[in-house]
Amino acid sequence: MGILDGKRAVIVGASGGIGMACAEAFLAEGARVAGTYRRKSAALEELARRQERLALLPLDVGSVSQVTDCMKEAVRLLSGIDILVNAAGIHRPALLHAADPEEWGEAVAVNLMGAFHVTQSVILPMMRAGGGSIVEISSVYGERGGIGQSSYSAAKAGVLGLTRSAAVELASKKIRVNAIAPGFIDTAMTEGLSEKFRQQALAHIPMKRFGSPGEIAELAVFLAGPKSSYITGQVFVIDGGLSAV
Repeated sequence: MGILDGKRAVIVGASGGIGMACAEAFLAEGARVAGTYRRKSAALEELARRQERLALLPLDVGSVSQVTDCMKEAVRLLSGIDILVNAAGIHRPALLHAADPEEWGEAVAVNLMGAFHVTQSVILPMMRAGGGSIVEISSVYGERGGIGQSSYSAAKAGVLGLTRSAAVELASKKIRVNAIAPGFIDTAMTEGLSEKFRQQALAHIPMKRFGSPGEIAELAVFLAGPKSSYITGQVFVIDGGLSAV
C-alpha cells in the first residue's frame, strides 16, 4: 500500500530528469499517472512499458490550446485529477546585455506562462474531485540572481508568486499549492556545464555535491500526500545549503 493509492496525478515535463523521477516515485506510491512530454525519451517510453498505470501525453506548455486539450485527455484517462506536478522547464542562459529577446521570451513562455496554463487547467477538475495538491517546480534562482540567468530567474521568481497567490485563492476549494526550488541537480540541464563551472558551483555548496532528481521527487510525494494536509503557499528549497551561504 502506497501513500498515494488511488490518487490521479499529472506530471508535466515527465521526460525531464526531475519529472521522470517524480513519475517513478508517484507510481511507486500507488498513484495513476499521466506524464506529459515535449520530446519523448527512451527512458520514459520504457517506464510506460513497465507500468500500466502510466499514460504518456505529448504537450508543449507554451501552447494554450495544447494544454487545454492535454488536460482534458488526462481527465478522461484518469477519470479526474487529484495531483499536479509542474516540472516542465527550459534554460536559456545569456548575459543580459547580449540576451536574445526571442529566447528570453521563450524562457518566460515555458517556465512561467506554462506554469500558469497548466495550473489554471487543473483547478476545475480538482474542485470536482473535492480538492487536490499542486506542486510547482521552481528554482533556487527564483529567489536569487545569477550571472547569465536573467530570463530563468525572472520566470522562476514568477512561479513563486503564482504559487503563493494560487495557494491563498484556492485554499477554500481544498486545493493546496506549494513550490519546490531546487539548486544544482544532476539532470540534462546541468550535464552541459563546463567542468570549471561545476567545480566553482561545488565550492559554494556546503554539502559539496549536486542533488539527485529522486531527492526532489521524494519531497513532491510528501507535498502531494496526506501528511502535508496543512501545508500550502510554501516554497521548499533543496540546494545542499547553497542559499544559506
